[in-house]
Amino acid sequence: MESSEGKLEYVKQKDMDKVKRIVQRDYYQAVLNRLHFTQGKIEKFLKVYDMDSINAVYNNLSDAKKALVAPIIPTDEQYIEIWRKRNTGGLNSFPEEGQFLTIRGEKVRSKSEKILADMFEKSGIPYSYEPQLRINDGKILYPDFALLNVRTRRTIYWEHFGLASDGEYAKNALSKLNSYEQAGFELGNDLIISIETIQKPLDIKQIREKIKRYLL
Repeated sequence: MESSEGKLEYVKQKDMDKVKRIVQRDYYQAVLNRLHFTQGKIEKFLKVYDMDSINAVYNNLSDAKKALVAPIIPTDEQYIEIWRKRNTGGLNSFPEEGQFLTIRGEKVRSKSEKILADMFEKSGIPYSYEPQLRINDGKILYPDFALLNVRTRRTIYWEHFGLASDGEYAKNALSKLNSYEQAGFELGNDLIISIETIQKPLDIKQIREKIKRYLL
């Protein structure tokens, strides 16, 4: 160990714990200084960072030029179109045919699913009904809805359990939720659920709050 005079000194065994604490303290201080330096760089960057101005370069082009240019960052409309192609709906081979027509003109299996689909549509949220989702163990799930948060450009899945008071239905629902969990889908982040029973119908107010919180 180097002394205050710059000379090397042997550390006695009894002083080793003290030396370790000093070295650890100096290490923490060095890391803290580096973090403060990095924080300053980030703050300076954020002051001049303007994503809207980058998007405006494309948006300000004439329609004729837009038709010839592939923007570095897709516009919301372009991204939604790409997302829809990647999240094709109506792939569940379950034999029961949907009987309820949404305002978008597709058939869903329950009145509550129609309500949900119509709420998504009216809120301007791109959605796909019963797309195919292959999780990491190769198992295939059919979420009730895949939804796109346009602002964050994240795909979020929504499962509606409309017969939660039925024992066999509830068992299957728990199994499906377990499959999501095993695949790393986090409830309230990657996956949203809604539940109703005979005694407690769909809570529209709660659905609106979830749409606002997670999808807008």
